[in-house]
Amino acid sequence: MKSAYPIPHIAFEKAKPVWAFGRDTEMNLWLSFRTLAVKAECSMLRITGSCAYDVKINGKWIAFGPARSPHGYYRVDELTLSDELRDGGVITLTVAGYNANSYYHLDQPSFLCAELIQDGKIVAATGGEGFLCRVMTEHEQKAQRYSVQRTFCEVWNLSPLSSLWETATDLGEHMRRFALLTPMQVEEKRYLPRGCAYNVYPRIHPTATATRLRYTERGDAARVRYPHYIIPRSPDQEECKHFLPGEITTDSFIVARNIKVTEVLDDVPSEDPQTITVGEGVTYRMANNTTGKIELTATCEEDTEIVVIYDEFLGEDGTINFRRMYTVNSLVWRMKKGTYRLSTFEPYTLGALQIFVTKGKATVSDVTVVYFGAHDTKRTYVGHDEALRKIFHAAVETYRQNTFTVYMDCPSRERAGWLCDSFFTSRVEKVLTGCSEIEHNFLENFLLPDAFPSLETGMLPMCYPGDHYSGNYIPNWAMWFVIELEEYFSRTGDRAFIDNAKSRVYDLLNFFLRYENGNSILEKMEKWVFVEWSEANKLTQDINFPTNMLYAKMLDCVATLYGDKALSEKATRIRRYINENAITSEGFYCDNAVYDETGVARLSGKCTETCQYYAFFCGVTSPEENPTLWRRMVEDFGPERVAPGKWPELLPEAKWQEIYASNAFIGNYLRLELLYLHGEHERLVENIRGFFTKMAELTGTLWENETTSASCNHGFASHVLYWMDGLGMLGDQ
Repeated sequence: MKSAYPIPHIAFEKAKPVWAFGRDTEMNLWLSFRTLAVKAECSMLRITGSCAYDVKINGKWIAFGPARSPHGYYRVDELTLSDELRDGGVITLTVAGYNANSYYHLDQPSFLCAELIQDGKIVAATGGEGFLCRVMTEHEQKAQRYSVQRTFCEVWNLSPLSSLWETATDLGEHMRRFALLTPMQVEEKRYLPRGCAYNVYPRIHPTATATRLRYTERGDAARVRYPHYIIPRSPDQEECKHFLPGEITTDSFIVARNIKVTEVLDDVPSEDPQTITVGEGVTYRMANNTTGKIELTATCEEDTEIVVIYDEFLGEDGTINFRRMYTVNSLVWRMKKGTYRLSTFEPYTLGALQIFVTKGKATVSDVTVVYFGAHDTKRTYVGHDEALRKIFHAAVETYRQNTFTVYMDCPSRERAGWLCDSFFTSRVEKVLTGCSEIEHNFLENFLLPDAFPSLETGMLPMCYPGDHYSGNYIPNWAMWFVIELEEYFSRTGDRAFIDNAKSRVYDLLNFFLRYENGNSILEKMEKWVFVEWSEANKLTQDINFPTNMLYAKMLDCVATLYGDKALSEKATRIRRYINENAITSEGFYCDNAVYDETGVARLSGKCTETCQYYAFFCGVTSPEENPTLWRRMVEDFGPERVAPGKWPELLPEAKWQEIYASNAFIGNYLRLELLYLHGEHERLVENIRGFFTKMAELTGTLWENETTSASCNHGFASHVLYWMDGLGMLGDQ
């Protein structure tokens, strides 16, 4: 398929894309570029690259980019640096060339393209003059994979020479020690405007107390069973490009696992500095779950190794589970004697971190998280309920930390732009900012490529920008793309965008035709048919009714967007079939039908709470058409249903008590949306308190699941702000 979407235009005046000769497809190779800016009244840096860059001036960190873009395209940042360069200074650009598939940075050849414009004149340009370049040898290349969804762990080997590159106006006799290289021009690239506001980077400090720790080394590394994202164990698990265990020079997974905390001492004032020796550690706690670059100052009296582990919350025993979400939340810095301002390159998400010294001795001070996120909102909670006030602030933080140039599911494990999640987050952008510019970027990324690598023609990626080399996709999430597209049009009135999306939408409809039976019902869908994280996901074959309910809603959306009456008629037929064939004798919608040996599709008899919500949300039924089921769902289900002792004893006399409970996404959200739409506002507020208060109090952010088993900072969860706004709970500062 070929995209019909028109390409927005932006160009560099002199700069060309460059990289180390012959190494642009090498995994995890980082380069650093440096130039001297002169005194000027106006300074602007035009820059993009693959995969990620950061900008420093005189060693002070300034910005991270670029904005996320689809395969074969690169969004260009234009950074105004007039205040920072009024008196000139050293600009360094660090570029991470990951060349590894992920859901965060795309697996594309590395390059940097940058030009510095001062007082109207280009004074430095890649592929021309003005930049020095070297390999970032202090960054360890052959590192452990961080997760299946992100790229590599960070391991650093520093000496006093490292800071000279960033701060010295004259490198003098040290020049030869940097092993400079001449980057070569690579193939031309297609550039896009950034398309959205720049993010903010305030510095956030831990709370007022710290905890001293003692630890021993486990010493049993040989018995480690590597996670599946390092060595996949089944065909449906994503194959990750990674270094083999024997190639890895520092295994961050093993380093962190070998630290066994043996004693957690009483809280002590987190006064700077904290001196830490081998066998000791210090815990720092953030006021809330926070996303950003981790920074600290370390003064080393001798050669020293520091290990930092972190997570979104501190365990009740005072320890941190660094691999709770199948990530490797472990950072390693090795330093020669001296004082260093340590900083991660990538952002991470944490409510607590622990700093251990595994070699030497370090005095640690000024521990900081440089926040990564959207601007704060001018909206405010105007009520007097303290639980709702906490939920409001937690939802705002969740939105801000998950809106970094695209909507993300979580800022920690993945930083991935998932469909369906985006349907909910897009509403929040409008509530908090009054615009839909991040949504425009997010949807535009799905429209620009001619095709999506490894996916069947017509299907959309389940999350994007991202690599899906296994060929896996979620057909349901592609339906949510269309449903969101209709709401995008209602929010923006952008008819041109909708028209430009038409070919992609109809290619998707053609894809689904192969799975329709004679009743226009989708059956035997392939790949990852996803309803939600609950029993519902085990009931997806052969005919899954929630999927068909969503299919009918999607068809209605296309009919509305493009005036296609035939699709509306098909949606009506699908709903009629479901109502005639999917309802059990107890009056519940069954989740699925399975073909028997005679070729007849028979109901499985299994019903989920979530399936009932799909039926109401997708217009298969309504409170007026089915008041008995509606009252059951409103009154007998909700946040208390899965509390200890409440299930399955909730309604012991009922024959239908085995209705499998919903999880947060998306069952609970569909429930809350239905309560909102149908005027059950008192119960909605009660449910909001029931679902979200514990989250707001523990982490100050809202979670992926009802428990802390997964991400505790998930973008879609900020959708509670949409309901609060609709209930008149939000005002303007």
